[in-house]
Amino acid sequence: MTYYHASSIIFLLLASVVDAGINALEARQTTCQLHTIPGISGGFRDREFVDFSTVKAGEGDVRSFLSNYGITLSNYPVSSTPVAHDFLASNVAFGDGALNLKVNAFTGSSVHSSEIITTDKLKYASVRTVLKSSPVLDIVEGNFFYLNDTQEIDWEILTSTVSKSSACVPAGIWATNQAVIPGQPSTHDIVEVSFDPSADFHEYRIDWTPGVSAFYIDGVQKAKLTTNVPTNDGYWIWNAWSSGDPCWSNGPPVADSVTQIRSIEIFKGYSEVVGNATSDCVSGTSLVPQVALSPSSAIEKSGAVQTVTWNSIRLLLLAGIINSLPWLMDVICTHIP
Repeated sequence: MTYYHASSIIFLLLASVVDAGINALEARQTTCQLHTIPGISGGFRDREFVDFSTVKAGEGDVRSFLSNYGITLSNYPVSSTPVAHDFLASNVAFGDGALNLKVNAFTGSSVHSSEIITTDKLKYASVRTVLKSSPVLDIVEGNFFYLNDTQEIDWEILTSTVSKSSACVPAGIWATNQAVIPGQPSTHDIVEVSFDPSADFHEYRIDWTPGVSAFYIDGVQKAKLTTNVPTNDGYWIWNAWSSGDPCWSNGPPVADSVTQIRSIEIFKGYSEVVGNATSDCVSGTSLVPQVALSPSSAIEKSGAVQTVTWNSIRLLLLAGIINSLPWLMDVICTHIP
């Protein structure tokens, strides 16, 4: 075997070992990358982004579409007072560029309302909902975590009192941790807003991590609650409804109402440890922007940076092998007869 053939074989063998090692590391980081968010220790393994901006009214199967993202339609009655309401699957429909949650005008029986819910339970999450509120009064629009009445985080718009107080409801949007002990008071903050939520889409976000629930509008933190924070896993729910309660929803509504959702983004699979040997995952490099109206670009760019980094490492290692080949061959020729 000639010196050239021997050196070529050695180079190919070493290059294969380097490439296999880099591929294994790259696959592990791709599989286990954590999405990190400013202000939150730890990160989230999984991201789900549901985009309704391209849907058309009257086109497509809503139930099938949502099922692709682990969300389903609710269909059940609620014995609320003074007026009952029920969630109807048929009241969830595609509009032009949005998912519509409808509440029918009250006709003397139950207030027909609408709701969607995740099919899997979550424990800690960052959930961002880009929503346009209904201009119709007497509606409650909820975006919340729920397991039971003592494990619940609410971000709620009451259309009758979002900008004007009633006799028993202050003006604003409600950020609430329901009481974890029955009979004890909830923890809440009433967020005053300077805009009309029914005039345009805004992002309403909840970051739920151990001991904290933080509430954001358009990327700006509006409330941070550290008591009555849930500790069990449960479901995420989006709904629109009314019960005619004068000290909550008001009403019941006298006109049909539509709440529009343009997108839902869920970060889940929380890991408290990032970049530590005890963690199951390698920390990724992606930073989720505070305002995530177009979130995919930031994550895609992060992936591109990682690809370039791994390719650079490959080239550096291969260059080192090439530079070392003459020395290696001299050693082989000297010691092997």
